[in-house]
Amino acid sequence: MNQISAITPDRHAAGLRVAARLKDVVAPKKLMTDPLMTYAWSGDASSYRLIPAVVAIIDTEDQVRAVMQAARAEGLPLTFRAAGTSLSGQAVTDGVLAVLGDGWRKMQILDGGEQIVLGPAIIVANANTALKPFNRKIGPDPASQATCKIGGVVNNNSSGMCCGVAQNTYNTMARLRIILTDGTLLDSGDNDSREAFRARRADLLDQIQALHHQVMADAELVALIQKKYRIKNTVGYSLNALVDFHDPLDILIHLIVGSEGTLGFVSEVTYNTVPEHPFKSTALVPFPDPHSCARAISTLANGGVHVTTGVTAAEYIERRALETVIHLPAMRPLVPFLDENSPAVLIDVTAPDAETLAAEVAKAEAILAAEGATAIDFSTDEARSHALWDIRKGFFASAGAARPKGTSMLTEDVAAPIDRLADFVIDLRQLLDEHDYEDAVIFGHALAGNLHFQMGDDFSQPGSAKKFDLFSKALSDLVSIQYGGSLKAEHGTGRAIAPFVEAEWGPTAYALMHQIKALFDPEGLLNPGVLLNRDPDIHVKNLKLMPLADPLVDLCIECGFCEPACPSHQMTLSPRQRIAVTRERARLRASGEDPELLAQLDKDFQYPGLDTCAACNLCSLRCPVGIETGTMIMGQRAERRGDFAKSVAHFAAGHTGMIESGMRGGVALADIGQAVIGKAAMQTITNAARQATGRRVPRISPQLDAGPGAPNAPATISRSDPRATGFPVPIAQDDRPKIVYFPACPTRMFGAARTDLDLLSAPEAMLALLDRAGFDVIMPQNLNGQCCGQPFVSKGFPEEGERVGSQLVKNLSTLIGEDAVPVLTDASTCAKHLTDLPGTASIVDSAQFLAEALLPRLRITNPLPVVAVHHNCSAQRLKEQPATEAVANACANSIAVLSSVTCCGYAGDKGLFTPELNQHATRFAKNDIPAGCTIGVSTVSTCATGLSEYADIPFVSLASLLEFVSRP
Repeated sequence: MNQISAITPDRHAAGLRVAARLKDVVAPKKLMTDPLMTYAWSGDASSYRLIPAVVAIIDTEDQVRAVMQAARAEGLPLTFRAAGTSLSGQAVTDGVLAVLGDGWRKMQILDGGEQIVLGPAIIVANANTALKPFNRKIGPDPASQATCKIGGVVNNNSSGMCCGVAQNTYNTMARLRIILTDGTLLDSGDNDSREAFRARRADLLDQIQALHHQVMADAELVALIQKKYRIKNTVGYSLNALVDFHDPLDILIHLIVGSEGTLGFVSEVTYNTVPEHPFKSTALVPFPDPHSCARAISTLANGGVHVTTGVTAAEYIERRALETVIHLPAMRPLVPFLDENSPAVLIDVTAPDAETLAAEVAKAEAILAAEGATAIDFSTDEARSHALWDIRKGFFASAGAARPKGTSMLTEDVAAPIDRLADFVIDLRQLLDEHDYEDAVIFGHALAGNLHFQMGDDFSQPGSAKKFDLFSKALSDLVSIQYGGSLKAEHGTGRAIAPFVEAEWGPTAYALMHQIKALFDPEGLLNPGVLLNRDPDIHVKNLKLMPLADPLVDLCIECGFCEPACPSHQMTLSPRQRIAVTRERARLRASGEDPELLAQLDKDFQYPGLDTCAACNLCSLRCPVGIETGTMIMGQRAERRGDFAKSVAHFAAGHTGMIESGMRGGVALADIGQAVIGKAAMQTITNAARQATGRRVPRISPQLDAGPGAPNAPATISRSDPRATGFPVPIAQDDRPKIVYFPACPTRMFGAARTDLDLLSAPEAMLALLDRAGFDVIMPQNLNGQCCGQPFVSKGFPEEGERVGSQLVKNLSTLIGEDAVPVLTDASTCAKHLTDLPGTASIVDSAQFLAEALLPRLRITNPLPVVAVHHNCSAQRLKEQPATEAVANACANSIAVLSSVTCCGYAGDKGLFTPELNQHATRFAKNDIPAGCTIGVSTVSTCATGLSEYADIPFVSLASLLEFVSRP
């Protein structure tokens, strides 16, 4: 009943036909049927892998209807995918995978934050950021909220650390907009839509009404349903809808919640928001043993009644889980209190005011002490709270990274009645050990009786699947039968638990679920095999293999946390997908099983895998274990460099002065050409040249001007302001601070965008500011051609990069003298690379220096109304956001940080050779620019060029703007 009726034998051919049917509705670049791209989309965050026959990135409701029709016509199942952080295999398919594109990013705040309208592609954390000024948030708060999207949250009825049962989507949803398999639209918040639906789908509503009466006539079934939903439960369909509501329309939309994409498509949701109290205190509290810790949590849980004031979160973390993060700074105060069996509980106490907070903290401390807590240290320090919660939110990936390399990460999430939590913790640990999963770790949202655990196994080894099968059956018996709990508390049923739904719910409720599926989707079109499945072994089929491929990324569990930071995500590949494809290529290479496929994957990987990777490594900042996919890609670029390319790079490394002069001259000629024949004509000519040469000729950016070149070294500067700066610069005997200033090569080669202000170039501005602040400036001689080497490393020539960079460090080291004068540079990319090079120079980037050393010495005379701020990738990796914003705030009455742009994708010269990456990465930049904002700042000249082109306002150097607003 839950399988599509007529599966086409040749899925690849069917996928091609689906793409052909969609070609006039979906842009061709958003339809993928080739082996590389379909494999790239074959995994989610679960332990399952299915290669889709076709991938379609969709943006509109009309495209939803079209993809449904095309899949039906070709006999292929259809799965919708949001962020792909699903942990039970809900977001993978061997049929049609419809991925949510940019068109689903609607967000509208209503009634002073009391409600929020969200499209299914909105990331949860972004919704909460928008609600923060109102001291509100949405109820669901999954640990993956910085990555997961609303579509997945609704379809899995996700909850989280503070959500409990009362604040999940089912209980806080005000309105749902859905499309059923026949194309019918229902907007439950629109009266006209409701009435139209009642008329068009009276048959469906009558049958839902009949199911409601059928359930309500069975007192035993009603009692079971009510019991099951007192705790977290996402096993099977939301049968509580048939008990909680009487209007079949209300029943319908609540059945959709948690249905895992098997009943219809959710195109919009309106949430009733919940309070986000501004006063909070956090503590990570150790206990001598699991039983005492669980007893304390049971008491804190207030009998399972959800509260918004008091203890709103209590996360159980067993000792083995703590060991995976023991090295992190936030854990250090706890280490003296841990023995080999000590768990801890991470607690948040929240309140609307400080007085109430203090009283609630005192109550919590008394309970914790009474149960034997060995250290209690609540703190209102926001930075400490974030650090502790980052540990908890990252357990999925950090504990996963602690598994042996080459193994798949397995995870389940279960729940038991809160009054049995203490025994449940002990029994669960014993079950894991009995089935040889001693490496497993346990943690979870214990206020709701909800525990997560994860472990690793290598499914390429004989017997591993059988071992997992036996464990899964024993787990079903322990949780569902012995404890009367939920085998899936919040991660959704998926493929992982589908064979055990009947065991948990019993035959009557299970048959009711099949009736629901048949009413909504009689063909079995949507996500068949997910949530309901007659195959008793489906949980051990299509298991994901994780072969060793590269030591830099072997720890990756493919969770997808990296993807929101990646400038090429949904243009070509994300870091997760680059790793997955690299692993498959490594597996094919080792096995020798399909050399033709391997050759095709290797060839096809060039553009999406290598050419369009910005190698910015922002993915490492989102990854809980810091995996640098960009570094892996740079290594693969190096492996593909032939002798001729290496000889050219060697020549270039030996003639960097000539290269710099040529680049600056080429841009100057382009400036002249644009002035003479116009920008449009120049673009046409260079685009034709790019086509003729296979994109080897750079494009001419209308925003890219020739740079100022190497400035002259200044004479000794007299300091006018003798006040101390607080910045660690040596003071000469004449009491004048000294600084070595190295204008970076991109700053020398490329000028800033033209503005209506009388701005100096970055080097000129920096020298003027240093003069104004009273510094003695030392500059390298013969600057032309001096480079940190980062461009060579990025392009896959690490030896030449080291050669060029080492020479620069040597030159700088001769200037710093015995006083170890710091070296200031004006491009964050160069500063980041120089800090990674061995040498004696102490490197300081411009943002940090301007904020800490110069700003206190300057007087702002002409602030601007508002300034846009972009934190480029290197500045983020240097953690310079506060410094950049401090300088920008000094320059303007207000600032607007570009929240939609992570790495701008210009990536050195990719804005010239692969400009589509820059365009894709900055496609929403305009949305971040408020009315009246006419200028923005960046700390890299090339990034400023790319932003100027696509944000529709000029971006300039931070130093240039600070110099302008501080002129006497």
